[in-house]
Amino acid sequence: MALKRALAVGLMMTMGLAPLAAQQAVTTGTISGKAVDEAKKPYSNYVVQLRDISTGQIVSSQTLDPQGLFSFTNIELSKRYLVELYSVRRSKVVCSEGPYALTAPSQETKADVNIDCGATPAALWLLAAGAGTAAAVVTATASGSK
Repeated sequence: MALKRALAVGLMMTMGLAPLAAQQAVTTGTISGKAVDEAKKPYSNYVVQLRDISTGQIVSSQTLDPQGLFSFTNIELSKRYLVELYSVRRSKVVCSEGPYALTAPSQETKADVNIDCGATPAALWLLAAGAGTAAAVVTATASGSK
């Protein structure tokens, strides 16, 4: 009888802890993408660096693969990262993308990073749009006051 009781208690404890283990299972994520728009062949002349923006430290780096792709796995969640393209020949960061934040369970993977230094950042487009709107308001106000 004592053996049955011990088994029942052990089974209940295991079932009670299973949801907690499932919640804590995902602690890392993945950031991946391409750098073919900016890097030139041979891609082995470029390294992609993952920088934790809270500390400024590079947490991982890797050479681009022959197709110009990269993938960082086992990235700690709940941090923000910059993805930097580093030219080995020029010994400098060519450009960066991000920051990207990985969170559980909504976004544990960011798989569409495209390192493209020539693209106009969205912030500049918003700034230009705001300046255009302000100019239109000033013009309309000046026209109406005459």
